[in-house]
Order: sequence, then structure tokens, then C-alpha cells
Amino acid sequence: MSTGSVTAPARPRRTGYLAELWRRREFAWYMAMGNIQARHSATALGLLWWVLSPLMLGMVFYLVFGLILQTPRGDNIGWLLTGLFGFYFTRGVMSAGAQAIISNSVLVSTQRFPRVLLPIAAVIEEGAGFLASLIPLFVIAGLTGAGLPTTTALWLPVVIFFQVLFNLGITLLVALLIIPFRDINNLLPYATRIWLYLSPVIFDIGARLEGSSLPEVAQRIITANPMVAILGWYRHATIGDPLEPYHVWGTIAWSVALFVVGVVVFIRNEHRLVRYL
Repeated sequence: MSTGSVTAPARPRRTGYLAELWRRREFAWYMAMGNIQARHSATALGLLWWVLSPLMLGMVFYLVFGLILQTPRGDNIGWLLTGLFGFYFTRGVMSAGAQAIISNSVLVSTQRFPRVLLPIAAVIEEGAGFLASLIPLFVIAGLTGAGLPTTTALWLPVVIFFQVLFNLGITLLVALLIIPFRDINNLLPYATRIWLYLSPVIFDIGARLEGSSLPEVAQRIITANPMVAILGWYRHATIGDPLEPYHVWGTIAWSVALFVVGVVVFIRNEHRLVRYL
């Protein structure tokens, strides 16, 4: 009596892959919407938590870093919330994307479809929460005098578009790597926490590095952080902060490069995922 073995499906052909992805685009949308409803279905406030969660997080950071520690610009609630909401959009997508394949292992093992749809659903899911968080951001920024956008708000859809590309690229890489290396799932919270403190989220990176004893190479690495560019562009669009050249070209360069690398690497290796599930 012979025993059967599970073999990985053949590598998807490039021809027709995008067509199949487009044909099944609604799958990613409905999966994301279903996850949103399921996440807070047992709570009294339901989807309102999409607004309350980032808002309460912002209040905690404002209390600690703005009022108690009095970090540079940490007392500007509009500046602080913009950094937090922008960073946690990427952080949330990475966390959701890390589970996108594992939590749907049966579907991946038994059905033929572009696996890239699962990380895309994670981006849509977290993107909905991020867009909802912009509502209290504008309200609070206006009420506290933290700054209101004028014509600079026209940049907001542009920077959101490029951050979505950035998030999808990094999520595809994380989703691909976490299947054979499950320990990444345990390391991810610590890595994102370090990234948070190296980003201009709760304090001004430029003010921190001014007069610092860090080697110049280390300072260049810190300032080359993609979040420096992305959050700088967000703050220009939302609260009218000055826009520096790196905010624009850095956001575009990081987003396009990471998106291209993530898509190419994921599609070329997605046929191997079933071996590790």
C-alpha cells in the first residue's frame, strides 16, 4: 500500500497571473470586510473601536511623552497623532500580513488562487482603520490649534497611495518569510517597537540627533529611515509642517522599490508555501 505525499503546486505562470488576480479582486475585499466585522463583533461599540483605539493610544502617548517627559514636539497633539496613526498603519499591516497565510492554511493548501490576495486583504483591512483614524485627527488638530491643512491637504491621497504600496511590499515579504521561519512572528513586536523609537513618531529625530555623539554613519542610517520621509509628508499634508525634498523622493523611492521587490519575490516563491503549512 503506497502512501501519498503532499507536493507544492507548480510555480504560477506569469501569463495570466495578473488577469486571475484582477478576476478575484473581490475576494480580497470581502475577506477584509469580514475580518473587520469579526474583530469587534462581540463588543458593544463594534466598529467604533476603529476610531477609539488609535485615539486612546494617542492620548496615552501624549500624556507620557508630551506632558510628563516633555519630549520635543511631543506636546503638539496634532503632530503626535499624525506620527502615531501613520506608523501604526504600517505596523498593523505587518502584523495582519504575518498571519494572512498561516490563518488561511487550509485555503492555501486546497485551493488554487493568487496567494497575494491574502496580504492584499490585510492591507485593505488595516487601511480602513487608518482612514477612520483621520477623522479624530483633524477634529483634535483643529480644536487644539495644532495646525489645520489648507491646500496642503491635496497631498494626502498621494502620500496614502505611496504608503499603501510600501505597506503591501513589506507585508508580502513578511508573509513569505514567516511561513518557514515561524520565530519571526515572536520577534516582530520587538522589531516594530525598535522601529517606533527610531522614527519621528513621539519625538523629533532631527532635534534628538542634534549634538548627538552617535557616529555620522549611524545618524545617516537613522535619518534614511523610510518613516522619516513618510511621516514628514503626512505632517505637511495634515497639519501644514514644512515639506523637505527627502519627504517626497524618499517616500516614492522606498515605496516603489519595496513594492516591486515584495511582489516579485512573493509571486516567484508562493508555490512553495504549501510545503511549510
